[in-house]
Amino acid sequence: MAFVFHRLVKVEEALKILEEATGGVGPLGVERVAVNEALGRVLAENVSAEVDSPPFDRSIVDGYAVNSADVYGASEASPVRLRVIGEVKIGTPPEIVVDSGSAARISTGAVIPRGADAVVMVEYTKELEKYVLIYRAVAPGENVSTAGSDAARGDVILRRGKMITPREIAALVGIGINSVRVYRRPRVAVYSVGDELVKNSHELRPGKVIDVNGPALTSLAAECGADARYYGILPDDYKTILHALSQVLANHDVVITSGSTSAGYGDVIYKVFSDLGRVLIHGLNVRPGKPTVIGLSNNGKLLIGLPGFPLSAMIIFNVIVRPILVKMSGVLELEEWRTLRARFPFRMEAGGGKTEYIPVQIVETSTGLSAYPLLIGSGSTTALAISDGFITVSEERQFIEEDEEVQVTLFSQSYR
Repeated sequence: MAFVFHRLVKVEEALKILEEATGGVGPLGVERVAVNEALGRVLAENVSAEVDSPPFDRSIVDGYAVNSADVYGASEASPVRLRVIGEVKIGTPPEIVVDSGSAARISTGAVIPRGADAVVMVEYTKELEKYVLIYRAVAPGENVSTAGSDAARGDVILRRGKMITPREIAALVGIGINSVRVYRRPRVAVYSVGDELVKNSHELRPGKVIDVNGPALTSLAAECGADARYYGILPDDYKTILHALSQVLANHDVVITSGSTSAGYGDVIYKVFSDLGRVLIHGLNVRPGKPTVIGLSNNGKLLIGLPGFPLSAMIIFNVIVRPILVKMSGVLELEEWRTLRARFPFRMEAGGGKTEYIPVQIVETSTGLSAYPLLIGSGSTTALAISDGFITVSEERQFIEEDEEVQVTLFSQSYR
């Protein structure tokens, strides 16, 4: 017998139900990893500098290390002559002392020698045998990066909840950190469900379509910081799906399926979820994406059944699954890059009792950014290639007005 959607819930309500059922979605544990393996991980604790950065006073230009008092008043018209006593090279501790009336050649990054408190850029000098003419005065500390000026030992440099990018790796190495404590990645298993699905174009036959959702959803989960794995295609068969999902639940925190989520006779995901634990939600009051199923297994693992249409699956992933995986990953910082403001180009009917997600393409115009709607079906795969994101129209609305400013949720960090 077919199952009916007893109650359609709002996205906000769905997330609240999930929070209450799980006792709160959050990080799943902590582990230590080497800094060179920490890309994309999330810090589980504040990180403080173990050494001063830089570890010594160093020159930030090529030139001459001097005592600033010796070059006071130096100018193009009245240069100061100093005796050159040697050279300080990068990577070598200086063995010379800059006394009054003397200067030392110095390379960028080299240690400032004793007696010197500033560096004159080579562009403002002229060397004559054992002497150098200084054509510009310098202040104490000019062109010098002092020890600990970037970070002093004990300073908190990165805070808990920060996702590690190449910039953070550079900072960690620079302050003497070799390993960091990070949150464990949520382990996610992804399946596509449908008798009509095949892996690639070589397997296409009449009535068959290529599985788009499996690879796409796996990539989206990985982008959220998850350790995601695509396990392939399952037929619309209750016993096969139940067995497959039962096998991965022991070693995964989240199982994501796409397809077979509606209320037809051949749609069985809600039944599988029910027998693996309990169904929390079957049906969202949204368009597209209504046939979404969310459940919780008997061992506390999250079960998410997304619609089979690719555009629907991607949008529901962004509004339901992404917030969950980001919390599980431990990220505290908001993904501010994910939204931008743009103008809607014309009046359009939208909303009308359901929260509506409209895919858009961002166009740069002479008056700013415009969000042009892509009026295509949720089964379209080309929409994923040409759309930059989507706008959300609340269920209370009936229209989007011409030239109305809208918020666009981006699918990626940039638009075309």
